[in-house]
Amino acid sequence: MNICLIMDNPETPHHPVIAVALQKLAKKHNVRLLDVRTLTGEQAIAQEQTHPQANLYLLKSHAPQALETAHYLEQRGALVVNSWASSIACQDRVLMSQRMSEAHLPWPHTQYFPSLENLLTQARVLSTLAFPLIIKSHYSHRGDLVGKINSVEELKALAPQWSKEPIVIQEFAAGDGWDIKLWVIDQQIFAARRRTPLIPGASKEDIPLTADELPEDWIRITLTISSVFDLRLYGVDLLVTERGPIIVDVNSFPGFRGVPGADDALVDLVERLL
Repeated sequence: MNICLIMDNPETPHHPVIAVALQKLAKKHNVRLLDVRTLTGEQAIAQEQTHPQANLYLLKSHAPQALETAHYLEQRGALVVNSWASSIACQDRVLMSQRMSEAHLPWPHTQYFPSLENLLTQARVLSTLAFPLIIKSHYSHRGDLVGKINSVEELKALAPQWSKEPIVIQEFAAGDGWDIKLWVIDQQIFAARRRTPLIPGASKEDIPLTADELPEDWIRITLTISSVFDLRLYGVDLLVTERGPIIVDVNSFPGFRGVPGADDALVDLVERLL
């Protein structure tokens, strides 16, 4: 069988989970990489056309040209994991919010603005904002805008760099000081807790959680996301608040770095799909 990994990060071929999984798969299958880092979508598609269509494409990139290539391949009957539509839904924070709301999943109230500049010109809207709040770029991407804002003055301070950036603002969900990280590979859940980065000097070390330590509502919410977004490989960030668990992010095909057993679980999923 032929497997192709669509990627845009030079570290991916040496990644402690992804690279190991690919090495294991290469013992039985033909495995190749499509690196779109320096290519346009048109160029990536043209490069892929020089190869026979793979039996499975693993979409380990959120770059626009990678998504364009995945969409092209799917239109020609290729199996892409995660799919183009699923990956787009995890990049577009407005679409993600809509999906969460429709599924009645716990999610912060979210407002969209075509730009930060647009928000800052609306005095009435600014007067109604409840601080602190979370501001994020509309589309998730490397180096995007994500931060906690405590006042209108702090919003205005972002303008020199981010005035044209399409944004969302979300209500701030006060947690218990921990971020819950959940990773899913084909319905298998891996989990850890990590000190929230909002605490100055907080450790970035993950403390693994066993399956027995996961409350039933965390499991239910996390697995529901699989069907809502049609995801097979994904990560969920969850906060424990006074109102119960609240999801604050969903990532399509994370790296699973530091997740024991993730490489074998990834291999098992690929084998099953093939």
